[in-house]
Amino acid sequence: MLKKKKFLTLILIVSLIVLAVLPAAAKEINVQTPTVPGALPFLWMQEKIELPAALELNINLSSDHQRGISLLAQNDIDFLITGSNVGANAYNRGVNLKMLNVNIWGIDYLLTNGFKAENWNDLKGRDLAIPLQGGPLDFLARYLAEKNGLDPEKDLNLVYRALPGGAQLFMAEELDAVILPEPLVTVSLAKGENAVLSMDLQEEWAKIHGDNRIPFVALFVNGEFSEKNPQFTDIINAYYKQGVDWVNNNPEAAAELASKHFEMPAPVLKQSMNRVNLNIYPDAESRKLTELYFGEMLKMYPELLGGSLPDEEFYY
Repeated sequence: MLKKKKFLTLILIVSLIVLAVLPAAAKEINVQTPTVPGALPFLWMQEKIELPAALELNINLSSDHQRGISLLAQNDIDFLITGSNVGANAYNRGVNLKMLNVNIWGIDYLLTNGFKAENWNDLKGRDLAIPLQGGPLDFLARYLAEKNGLDPEKDLNLVYRALPGGAQLFMAEELDAVILPEPLVTVSLAKGENAVLSMDLQEEWAKIHGDNRIPFVALFVNGEFSEKNPQFTDIINAYYKQGVDWVNNNPEAAAELASKHFEMPAPVLKQSMNRVNLNIYPDAESRKLTELYFGEMLKMYPELLGGSLPDEEFYY
């Protein structure tokens, strides 16, 4: 960890020297991110530190991932936080982007109403709500069910309900079980009288693969921007990594910052972060885990990746 911090500091020092000799006009950096923990390092950059004068950071908070891909493709934004598979799919469809890092590795859980599912067999014949048919959580639910001996089509009553509607139906006890991301897990446990946290999906993945890290969310950069502005790309990536460290080392301040922008109470957000793995791992390690995830996804839902694994140029 110490070596990693020294390396990031070195990148920033070199980058700041480069910025010092660049023209005085600030470079506009346009970012789109949903209101997820991965947004917090950007909000930290914008509000908690003084960026070099050569940078002007503009952040658009939006959960419209396809709109974000369109804006990136049109060169209207420079950086985008979205699902790792969403970026891979866009890349395979010809969008010029690169994955800078994966930042959210754990965020999803199985909640049950009035009973605890000790294993996947306990879900047989019951409703299981998933946010989006054909989405990453649909893949993950079906994948884990199959690996545990169930036929998702025959053994589960899969119900597709967009968020936050699915969480609201669960809290009203109209669903037997639901798969949710944080912070909706924390909200549902607090408000659902009979809500039970039955499974950590990351640990279910670890039972199969020996590692509980699932590369859910990533930071992408516009390919043209990174080619023309490698120094700015490296600076933003280095600051982003420092922002991740700040979030993990300052949970109360991070929760207050999130509350300001996510329209949720800070105590809820602070509690929810205990079940979120917001981290950036070494590139080789991250890539190996990402390729494992993509490889399993490709077997079941190739359309989620655009039909193939992304090639070498996908990775920054």
